[in-house]
Amino acid sequence: MGRRFPESSVIGPVKQQTRQWVVGLLATALVLAWSFNYIAGRVAAEHMPALAVASFRLVLAGLIFEGLLLAKHRKPLRIERGDLAAFLLLGFTGVVLNQGGFTLSLGYTNVPHVALIAACGPVMVLLMAWISGLEKLTLAKVGGMAIAFGGVVALTAHEHMTGQSGAFAGDLLELISTVGFSLFTVSSKHVASRYEPLTVAAYAAVMGALISLPVAAIEAHRLAWGKVSWEGWAGLGYMAVVSSVLGYLIFYRLIAALAASKVATLNFLLPVGGTVLGVVLLHEPISRYFMLPAALIFTGVWLAERARRQSAAD
Repeated sequence: MGRRFPESSVIGPVKQQTRQWVVGLLATALVLAWSFNYIAGRVAAEHMPALAVASFRLVLAGLIFEGLLLAKHRKPLRIERGDLAAFLLLGFTGVVLNQGGFTLSLGYTNVPHVALIAACGPVMVLLMAWISGLEKLTLAKVGGMAIAFGGVVALTAHEHMTGQSGAFAGDLLELISTVGFSLFTVSSKHVASRYEPLTVAAYAAVMGALISLPVAAIEAHRLAWGKVSWEGWAGLGYMAVVSSVLGYLIFYRLIAALAASKVATLNFLLPVGGTVLGVVLLHEPISRYFMLPAALIFTGVWLAERARRQSAAD
């Protein structure tokens, strides 16, 4: 999933000068892990209901993160009572809406479409930050956002007009997912300065798992367990273990070793990686019309991000 990265976070003691080849290896691993997440979600959704995949993924990831916290602190970690609502919001926006919406979208549309809309993440975060008073807009930023959103409109409008209701619904679900991540990024500032990143990620995952638990229970009751092939379980396991847990642990390690602006360049690699893998491994088609929205979205995101960095440097 191409996502906007927080400005700073550290997980555990990290050497001041991390070997460049280690950083490069971690960055490559992260891009591959999150690019293959598109494939895993698409495969899993072909072997079991998309709602089951989404809810099972969130519950499983929450359990794993809680286990990591217990293993690290040897006892349940206490958080301030006043922060419970904040973590509940993070769980809903960053886990249920973002990860759940992303997983659901793969049950309706193809990987290139999901990857392309996910590429708008940095622009959406910029918009939410402006609404929250955390970012000032300039003409260049507004222009970049307008171009990127124009690409999204062009993509979804074409599907709606051509009667591709399933793909249109999938695109809208991924758009909701991107909005959820943007809200998560902005909302996390309230607790990010007072808790370590693993704690924030783990409690968000646990809250998301609790919210998703009723849906997961219903889907577990409905699911014909014996008819789900190993490919479906493998896809689900990959999304929960590799993407939701291991991917974020690698990500925080990178943030500790590099400037956030350098890690943020991965935003431009993830949608490309997901699209290429979808075409090569799943033989998903890319129409000629797809190229125009793609050009608009990538151009708009690049312009908005460049304007944001210039503003931050001034």
